[in-house]
Amino acid sequence: MSPWSKVSAGILFFLLGLGYLYRPGLIERINTFLRDVVLNDAHIALERRKWGVFFLLLSVLFLYMGYAALYRAP
Repeated sequence: MSPWSKVSAGILFFLLGLGYLYRPGLIERINTFLRDVVLNDAHIALERRKWGVFFLLLSVLFLYMGYAALYRAP
């Protein structure tokens, strides 16, 4: 994991922590949205092939980018 991704994750978790402390209603609305739309069992069952292909293509992209970065000519 690169240093910039660690810093980005740290900022994200910091903002999430502040949200839980100062804006719990916003966090509850985000949680409700994620539960109803993204993590909906009926939605996942109906759209599983599309999501599967999407994640496979995403993995190929990241594997190619990682391979290219490892074996880049100096």
